[in-house]
Amino acid sequence: MEIKSFALKNLGTISGFQVNQNQKPLKITEVDETDSKQEKIEASRKSYAELIQSCNNIRSGLTPTQLADKQTNSINIVNGAYYHLGLVNGNPLTGTLLTGGGFNSNFSPMIWDNPNSSVVTPEQKAALRIHQSYSQSERQEATELIAVFMNLSQLAEGRRSVANVNNDVMFTQLFPKFAQGIGLDLREPFTINGKSYFYSQGKLQMIDTED
Repeated sequence: MEIKSFALKNLGTISGFQVNQNQKPLKITEVDETDSKQEKIEASRKSYAELIQSCNNIRSGLTPTQLADKQTNSINIVNGAYYHLGLVNGNPLTGTLLTGGGFNSNFSPMIWDNPNSSVVTPEQKAALRIHQSYSQSERQEATELIAVFMNLSQLAEGRRSVANVNNDVMFTQLFPKFAQGIGLDLREPFTINGKSYFYSQGKLQMIDTED
């Protein structure tokens, strides 16, 4: 039995930074480098904690947040939120948009490990059991719907343009199915993180709301 491992770096021992009062004052560049390293360490610790919380949510069956607000026909995408993304073969597709990148899904949870240990942890076993409880075709369908969601996330963050999204064949084919699964009405204008769009003839288009 092979367990696929997704190791997260910078999660081991975190060494403190101490300054001897008798030493010469640090240069600005040294301080900047230290601050940058500390920021990276804190970001890694946050991502690790977020991943663990996401896996706990999946195992405990926590009720996810509905991505679409049907009353306002809008979606609001936030890093770290545990979302419902529709159904795959009648099974709810849920997971977390991770701040450090990627999406942790209940169809194939990420597995974290200790690179210094060969012992299989209870968390790894639980993640593997969840992964194996779905068929390959179900996991593939879940992956495709997640890809649509990630396109929308990058669009909301300004990392992708409408033109880029529309050039993605998988997105244009699956967006209507994804929208139906989360309860977004494509017959009407809708918003993504406050920006207005409409969907026509297989293309996503932005509505210019400026005067």
